[in-house]
Amino acid sequence: MAPTAVQNGGSAGQELSKAIDEIGVQLTLSKDVLDKILERFHERMFHGLANDNQNMLMIPTFVTGVPDGSEKGTYLALDLGGTNLRVCEVILDGKGSFTMKQQKYKVSDELKRGKAKTLFTFIAQSVKTFLESESKTGSASSGEELLLGFTFSFPCEQTAIDQGTLIKWTKGFDADDAIGQEVVGLLQSCLNELGVKVRVNSLVNDTVGTLLAHGYQSKGPALLGGIFGTGTNGAYVELRKNITKLQVDDPLEPAPTYMIVNAEWGGFDDERAILPVTPFDNQVDREAIRPRHHAFEKMISGMYLGEISRMIILSLVDRLLLFKGFSSVKMNTQYAFDTAYMSAIMDDKKDASDNSSPTYKVLAETMEIKPENISAEDIKAVRRVCDIVGKRAARLSAVAVAAVIKHHQEEVSPDNKEEVYNLGVDGSVVEYLPNFLDWVREALREMVGTETEKKTKFGFAKDGSGIGAALCALQASKQEKDHHHPHLHKN
Repeated sequence: MAPTAVQNGGSAGQELSKAIDEIGVQLTLSKDVLDKILERFHERMFHGLANDNQNMLMIPTFVTGVPDGSEKGTYLALDLGGTNLRVCEVILDGKGSFTMKQQKYKVSDELKRGKAKTLFTFIAQSVKTFLESESKTGSASSGEELLLGFTFSFPCEQTAIDQGTLIKWTKGFDADDAIGQEVVGLLQSCLNELGVKVRVNSLVNDTVGTLLAHGYQSKGPALLGGIFGTGTNGAYVELRKNITKLQVDDPLEPAPTYMIVNAEWGGFDDERAILPVTPFDNQVDREAIRPRHHAFEKMISGMYLGEISRMIILSLVDRLLLFKGFSSVKMNTQYAFDTAYMSAIMDDKKDASDNSSPTYKVLAETMEIKPENISAEDIKAVRRVCDIVGKRAARLSAVAVAAVIKHHQEEVSPDNKEEVYNLGVDGSVVEYLPNFLDWVREALREMVGTETEKKTKFGFAKDGSGIGAALCALQASKQEKDHHHPHLHKN
């Protein structure tokens, strides 16, 4: 039988508790601090809407409308973002619901690193295979042209709803002759060569997909699609005239009133003008693959929360206050303390001296800290550390949400006092980190007031890259019919 977590009372326990109090102060964001960050965030939104290549990119998406749940039809979605290519067929029923068939196709390392033509021919062939084997709908078998939304999760300069030039590959892709090419045209020519009756009519970012999916599923216009997962980002509905950096050929009237903007808010405050960066944050950043990049994201996202907690835990070990000053090879390994372990620890309601508790199991079994070095006080301490880090992430996330709401109230819809703020969210942090949304709401009350917070509705918008991409194909066809088909032109 495993040894029980030993009691460690007295002065050592008090010293540990006091040390965590001090760390807590460094990571606590008061209302005053939140308000200052909010003001800066809102100001940087305007800056990004007016200027190219800012830390917060504020990318125009050329999507000029949001679904309301009444849409019907069959659309395809394609999601290329990693190891698998996913092809989906989405049938919208016009009542906020849908059915979806999907198939995954493995993208080999040879394809990722070969020629662009080979990769895009494989993608087109996968669509053909899917339609021949999976699709049972009339439109697929009747020879009618199907419309497809393409979720392409790589940095692109988008110049229209159906045009984007690849800036660079990430995630292990390296087909170097694709850089600088227009990816929708590349895919379309491969589909045409194979005789596939599919037209790629939209290029989709996953945050935009989240926004559209939530608008459809909640049967009402959504204001924001926010992702709080491995990374963080958001897309929101903006007044077209506020995007002053956008010089668009839009000769056909009426010109659209709104356009969705992809904020790329992970890069907020990379200049470190306002975010309270602690030594723990600085160490995580310093040792990351891209230092001094995406400061905001590194305080919020699932990729980094466990790592911040690990830094704090090791600092307490080094002060001989935790685990009797002993660590483990595992605990000393970068990114080994996963954010999923934080979730298990934050959800742990068992007595601290119980060696069957999730916290004890994470420390002793997963992180391989020797059981004789884990006391009940240590268990309490680790729980507190995870709570402190998780709460700060939620309060900072609330800043981005509050900024979009405030911007909407002041700039987009100042006369509508009864408006409900409909927000679609997705991602592992918002879904699995205990208390996350409660903490976001608490911070929202402090920043935008109780009345506005009460009118803010969060909904899980699952699968923005599938259902959202299909809805973007629908929206693109609508814009084509309405002549809202703006294209960016460069001076």
